[in-house]
Amino acid sequence: MTAIQNFLDVKTLFLTWQSNQNRQKRYFVGSIVHNENNEYCFSYNINSNDYKEAREEGYTGYPAFKLGAKVFTNNVIETFMKRLPPRSRKDFKKYLSHHYLSEDFNCSDFVLISHTGVQLPSDGFDLMPDLSEASIPFEYLMEVAGTRHNITFGDFDEIELDSNASLVPEPANTYDCNAIAIHCNSQRVGYVNRLLCTSIHRLIETRSIDAVIAKKSGTSERPLLYLMLKVR
Repeated sequence: MTAIQNFLDVKTLFLTWQSNQNRQKRYFVGSIVHNENNEYCFSYNINSNDYKEAREEGYTGYPAFKLGAKVFTNNVIETFMKRLPPRSRKDFKKYLSHHYLSEDFNCSDFVLISHTGVQLPSDGFDLMPDLSEASIPFEYLMEVAGTRHNITFGDFDEIELDSNASLVPEPANTYDCNAIAIHCNSQRVGYVNRLLCTSIHRLIETRSIDAVIAKKSGTSERPLLYLMLKVR
């Protein structure tokens, strides 16, 4: 598969958190907004149900930003960039390729994080873009949610890279009527992350979307699929 050609152009990144003890749900706990003054502003979603549920699960905030209603503007992007390898590292091109970005990628740190996220194995944090703001066209590499709950490892092993996938809304889903299933090889292999469902529903209705299995990783206990979305 070729590298991403059309980069994301968004103004908002969602900070999400998942408990190491309970990996059933990823919570939307904060946002980074790139405002009209070219500032990067971080704040917690202190009034949201996700934030309250995360606190009940043991969420204590992002280490660099004290919990509360304050809007942080100092070193916001720099703080999250510490979770990524520096561009000066010799193997940085390999990191870019891992995320289907070209070796000569020279966009801003904000665009870089929009595509790569900031996941580390040591905690449950990640950042994901608000796709409802994205300029068209764009490509986005997305982790499929819940693969281990939908297919066996044998089924996972049979899925070939570059296989076409389809996005199937499930309005009758008893857990979430906004859910969007991902189908490949005539079976459901997982779901779209719930935080992206509203924007992807809108894209399904108004745009052309191609979806392809771009990457496989993980373990037999927790197989991971990654979907490349191409939105036109």
